[in-house]
Amino acid sequence: MNRQCVPTTKGFLLMTGVFALLLLSGVWAAWRIESGGHILTGMSNSVPWGFSLTLATFLLVAASGALNVASVSSVFGGKDYKPLASFSCLLALALLAGGLFTLMLDLGRPEQVLLVLTHFNPASVFSVNIVIYAVFFCLVGLYWLFTCFAPRSGGIGILGFVSFLWRLVMTTGSGCVFAVLAGRSAMHSALLPPLFIALSLSLGLSMFIIWLYKAQFAAQRPFSAACAEALAERIGSLLAILVAITFYMVLALHLIGLNSATLRDFECFALRTGGIFPILLWGGFGLLGTAMPLALLLLPQFRSCKHRLLTAAIGVALGSLALMYVLIIAPQVYPPELFPGKIVTDAFFGQTASYSATALEWMVGLCGLGLAGVVMLLGIRIAPVLPDNSADGI
Repeated sequence: MNRQCVPTTKGFLLMTGVFALLLLSGVWAAWRIESGGHILTGMSNSVPWGFSLTLATFLLVAASGALNVASVSSVFGGKDYKPLASFSCLLALALLAGGLFTLMLDLGRPEQVLLVLTHFNPASVFSVNIVIYAVFFCLVGLYWLFTCFAPRSGGIGILGFVSFLWRLVMTTGSGCVFAVLAGRSAMHSALLPPLFIALSLSLGLSMFIIWLYKAQFAAQRPFSAACAEALAERIGSLLAILVAITFYMVLALHLIGLNSATLRDFECFALRTGGIFPILLWGGFGLLGTAMPLALLLLPQFRSCKHRLLTAAIGVALGSLALMYVLIIAPQVYPPELFPGKIVTDAFFGQTASYSATALEWMVGLCGLGLAGVVMLLGIRIAPVLPDNSADGI
């Protein structure tokens, strides 16, 4: 199989312009928020983490799972996946860069980001995660260089194995950020880190499929030129398995919550009475992100659908985003239990908070997707990343 750089086609220029526009508009929105204050957002003292941070976490979790194909090829011996390993590594780097950039803009004072490295606090999961992200970036970056320019090197197997283990560490760290929050008892669950790992596997593979379609559009080549039909079937089967595992973990999380005296009221809020949150959980994650993809990938009557793999992947990605929104925003909106066993009548702490993301928050969040797209497009333009089966008639 021949791997080559992508030429500067009309599709490449169009996608570069779209992603660059998302990036620049997000930077402008972050500047507006920093200048005018957080009053320009829907966030408040009750909801300090909004939609932009949800999208940043979404990209960070997807970055870990985007390495699925490379891990299958080098760690689990899937030779058919090997031609796509380089793109898998590049996408993981691009999504991680986009997620960290959005996170940096969302938290404010991006010029002081180096203080996190020079003033390391081992007791803070945030400080530890910065180091974990940096190590992941270096490992996968080296892994990508080997898959691009030395694909037969013996070091690929070692790098692939270490990167596979480290991605589990990174996703565990992302889940721990929310699981250890003392002020939000609704988030406290030992299941959050393994849930984030399961979510990263399904979300990352769906993002890999979507972005491979985008890369092939930029190269003005059909999807089958990079991913033959037989390989696409195996990837679809793998995606169905990972979606089912994620659904099981989410189901376990809520069943445990319903049987917990301290979490039962919050579970009723998230599942039934919480307004937008039950809609996102049942309709977004349950229907769009689980039932629809599983039906497309497993039922024989849908096998003739031309873009069923892409449609299923888009459904998984949107459903995962809906789930992430519920996991992050709902515990903040729900009134915190400041005094267990007591009724709090305070107008601020005792009431359900309201939150609605503004256009500026959307722009800051989508800024990460813009940066990820620019990085991905530059990568496939300057390095032989994408396989091309066109000459073989596949």
